[in-house]
Amino acid sequence: MTTQVLDTTQRPVIDIGSLAEEGVWSRPRKQVLLLCALAIALDGLDNQILGFAIPSMIKEWSVTRGDFAPALALGFVGMTIGTPIGGIVGDWLGRKVALIASVFLFGVATLAIAIAYGVGEVSLYRFLAGLGLGGALPAATALIAEFTPKRNRSLSVMLGIVCIPIGGMIGGVLAARLQPDCSPTMAGGCSSWSAAFCR
Repeated sequence: MTTQVLDTTQRPVIDIGSLAEEGVWSRPRKQVLLLCALAIALDGLDNQILGFAIPSMIKEWSVTRGDFAPALALGFVGMTIGTPIGGIVGDWLGRKVALIASVFLFGVATLAIAIAYGVGEVSLYRFLAGLGLGGALPAATALIAEFTPKRNRSLSVMLGIVCIPIGGMIGGVLAARLQPDCSPTMAGGCSSWSAAFCR
């Protein structure tokens, strides 16, 4: 007959949830806020940049303002579809993956607008950019909330969300500075509106 001796000494239990909620707002956590805020600012910039470029596109392509209505509408359709998809991907593969994929998608689609040759192409690229724009915001906001202690969470999320209009303002400044630098061309040179998308 064997006798088992039970170890009565208990190891301390570390509650990761409590540590994350009540822990120190450390430098790495603040860096997550900074990177997410940058992604949100790019989201805000991308949301506005087409509106700043449309007057120059109208002049170069000899189209009307109404011709751009589908492009603008499809951008919002893409955002509407991209937001829930971004949330699902964030839950499935992780918020960082969802955020990086979203920023990559709207970045590439926006750069593609710079080489577009018509309103139809702009509409397609704007829809794809909208998918990324829609997916970026929920992923970034969730990451900010997850990496911020409870006592600082409201401030942190507010600092992230306020970067949307900041990005839009940056877009206005860039458009005002870049567009006058180039004159419209017909042979693949630098056009007045494409500079806003590719510089």
